[in-house]
Amino acid sequence: MNWKKFFIAVIVVLVALMAMDFIINVLILADAYEPLMGTTFRAEADMNARMWAMYLGEIIFAFMFVWIYSYGVKGKGIMEGLRYGLYIGLLYIPVSSLGMWASIEISGWFTWMWMIFGMIEILVLGLLAGAIYKPDTA
Repeated sequence: MNWKKFFIAVIVVLVALMAMDFIINVLILADAYEPLMGTTFRAEADMNARMWAMYLGEIIFAFMFVWIYSYGVKGKGIMEGLRYGLYIGLLYIPVSSLGMWASIEISGWFTWMWMIFGMIEILVLGLLAGAIYKPDTA
């Protein structure tokens, strides 16, 4: 394994994940979250006090996302990364989004937004992993 490329890919995937989460949840879907704050979701101050847990989860996700990718790389670059992102997205996004819809009071529209944006996010992460992490050609 090329550890330098691995850790660069982990950092890039992590930064992209955090940036896209901010864009999607804070900028695009902010109005949809507003009525849920303090009722369905924790109050903003309470949520902010627990942000460390979200960051820890994102670090673990980025590490494992690239780790799993690095073991299946066939040297096809971004197209392979896109395919990997599709597989991981189809594995993870429906169960997490539909599970949230089933367990907390959110609309079907909100669930679809999470699924659509979640798939886009995972596809982008796959593209990044594919562009950065390639097997050694030596």
